[in-house]
Amino acid sequence: MNTTVETSLSVPELYAQLRATGLLSGYRNLVFVSGSAAWCEAQLLSLPGALDNALLVANQGLCGLAPCQSENFLGDEFSSLIINAHNHQNLNTWLAAAGCLTAGGVLLLMCPRYDEWPGQFSVRSRFETTSVSYFISRLQRIAAALDGVYRWSQEDGFSGRAAVNAPAWSQTLPSSDQRATIAAIRTAATGRAKRPLIIRSDRGRGKTSALGLAVAALIKDQRFCHSDYRVLITAPSFAAVKAAFAHLVAELPEAQWFEDVCQFDSSCMQYLPFENALKSRDQWDLVLVDEAAALPVAGLHSLLLRHSRVVFSTTVHGYEGSGRGFDIRFKAILDAERPQWRRQALHEPIRWVAGDPLEKALNRLFLLDAEPRNTCVDRNELSVDIVSRDELIDEDLLAQVFGLLVQAHYQTTPQDLLYLLDGNAVLVVARRGDCVQGVCQLLPEGGFAKDLCTEVVAGRRRPPGNLVAQRLAQQTAEIQYLSVNSLRINRIAVVGGARRKGLGSALLNAAADYAKSKGLAYLSSSFAADPGIIDFWLNQGFSPALLGSRRDSASGLYSLIVLKSLNPSLAANINQLARQLNSDLGFSLASVYSEISPELLLRLLVASRDPASMVAESTIANVQRYCDGELFFEQAAASLARLCLTCDLKSVDGAGLAIARVLLAYSWSTLAEQYDLSGRADVELALKRIFRNLVATLE
Repeated sequence: MNTTVETSLSVPELYAQLRATGLLSGYRNLVFVSGSAAWCEAQLLSLPGALDNALLVANQGLCGLAPCQSENFLGDEFSSLIINAHNHQNLNTWLAAAGCLTAGGVLLLMCPRYDEWPGQFSVRSRFETTSVSYFISRLQRIAAALDGVYRWSQEDGFSGRAAVNAPAWSQTLPSSDQRATIAAIRTAATGRAKRPLIIRSDRGRGKTSALGLAVAALIKDQRFCHSDYRVLITAPSFAAVKAAFAHLVAELPEAQWFEDVCQFDSSCMQYLPFENALKSRDQWDLVLVDEAAALPVAGLHSLLLRHSRVVFSTTVHGYEGSGRGFDIRFKAILDAERPQWRRQALHEPIRWVAGDPLEKALNRLFLLDAEPRNTCVDRNELSVDIVSRDELIDEDLLAQVFGLLVQAHYQTTPQDLLYLLDGNAVLVVARRGDCVQGVCQLLPEGGFAKDLCTEVVAGRRRPPGNLVAQRLAQQTAEIQYLSVNSLRINRIAVVGGARRKGLGSALLNAAADYAKSKGLAYLSSSFAADPGIIDFWLNQGFSPALLGSRRDSASGLYSLIVLKSLNPSLAANINQLARQLNSDLGFSLASVYSEISPELLLRLLVASRDPASMVAESTIANVQRYCDGELFFEQAAASLARLCLTCDLKSVDGAGLAIARVLLAYSWSTLAEQYDLSGRADVELALKRIFRNLVATLE
């Protein structure tokens, strides 16, 4: 049963009591220290041991402590965590730091006076849509009802509800879950090849430590591993895997640790940033990918195919990304490419006890464990509506919406919860009854004054946000894309069981209707250009406008901007952007897009071609002569290329092969291998068949 904290004690005595009982029970606690910045700092100095082994999250030093730098603290352990919300508002850093707080630790969250905090937070966040932070108001409301969460107020003193007393807790390392995980990694490394392992856990379960312990065991056991055993470990940052190196060195004292590589005789474990890991052509005996949910699936797929022994480790719920979303996105790839893949989970915390009040509080406050409701009664009528910020006070609705956004995109983080509640996004929600089936999040862009538009076009100004509008204006030197108002589709997501049932179309139609009702000029979106995703947008009436000139280092994909005109006066301009893209592709394939995939190029050419374009008679004649054997390929190559850039390629089968050879200069041997043909002669027969069919479409 819960009890009210004993307020007859002084605050230093209460703090000492929290620390002592926490060390016995394995609990961690959260204390809001609410008051002026000067008062909060003075109180910290009164707390016994609060500044010993403490981590400070702040924009400047406090009480003699230096603020942590970025997230370099990951893998370290601290007895106290001090977050100065007076000047620091990056929620992702708050939550990353919380995972470093050990049993008995106290998170001291310093904040302004409670009645002033929502307003001050909103001002510092620079959200123009609200003067009072919905996010902070919600946080205050929910925190008041949580066990193990206390408030130390400049006006009202100390209050809160103690958590249920727990039996004495002791830490046993490695935990039983860690031992099972080490054994599973060993099997993946030494058993049959091409059976990747997926490790899932919440934070604080020791998954990263288990990676290091497993590598140490493999290096030590010469029965299974040769003397020059080489392990690649990658993650979103080195800080994320620092614990793996620390435990490897602890198990192998003779090992030498040089920053991102640990050497033991001729064996080693080396860290590479994810983009470098994708480029590496070295031979690795084992590849470890930590925090995989925070990495692009396309890149993970590439590592899976290239290496025969791979372990993917990910956090299920946390600031790093969504393990649930990772499961959905990556499971289909695993089932197709490596059907013998295996799964391992860690449930038992090692830094704190199961049922820890702080972990439960943070999950609740920041919706770290939010997931969409994947089962729904289909007989309920589908409704698609604009949902206001006031409606998100419904906690069930908020959790479903945010859970779906987290699941759908690997880059969604707790900071996005703040943007959802306090930002200016327009939210379209599809529901059956009270069950959320789909979400579309739109960001307002444009509406700039003429002078600012001119500055942006000239490259002298770069206002925050307005990603698509600024790109369009800067690229085309047309200020109208910035001067008019538009909406950018930032996220669109549908629950797994409701996909391919028209929900995506319904969401976008509702978005278009809303935009038209507000007199907006166009809808836009920017995304990693995967052929399947492009098909979806083209089917919704969007046109390709701009293709990024550089591939994302991790996913290997180009970014694509697509547009849908809502204003007849702008329609011609948007059509011209597509035609310009078509023309630009024809001239820049070798210099800019030499690594574009044939499938992507095919879709872009089809979507951007001018139906009124004409093919010169001389071009047709040369293509026919090639097909009839009167010209060698080399003699007809230019005419073949012109035909590819002009004709409707979707009208013939096998156009991807033609694009690969004629426009992208794939070698005959590469084409033969990829298309299961015997050699150049077979490839040319296929080419001639394709081009005969293309010429026939012109008759």
